Amino acid sequence: MTGFEIATGAVGRDGAYVTGHGASYDAAVMRLRQRGSGARTFGGEGLFATIIATYNECLQTSLDALTGIGGQIAETGEGLRMVSRNTQAAESATVESFGGPAWR
Repeated sequence: MTGFEIATGAVGRDGAYVTGHGASYDAAVMRLRQRGSGARTFGGEGLFATIIATYNECLQTSLDALTGIGGQIAETGEGLRMVSRNTQAAESATVESFGGPAWR
């Protein structure tokens, strides 16, 4: 053991979990977006209305910034699954190459 081994089964399973977390994250952001601002001006037009408008703008900017993160989480999970597949393929190819005529 060199310390660089990859537990391909665990990496593949965990990659699927991470991909699922990306979808859960997107769903959570969508629920926040559907809730709206939650702040009302109560018909006033003074300082309080300015504060509420600024709050709403910050809220929308934050939600816009958070929107793409779920996709990145899902892509990370898919990357882990690809590492698992590539490692298994490389190990299989290595085992086959040792069975060739050069090693007999």
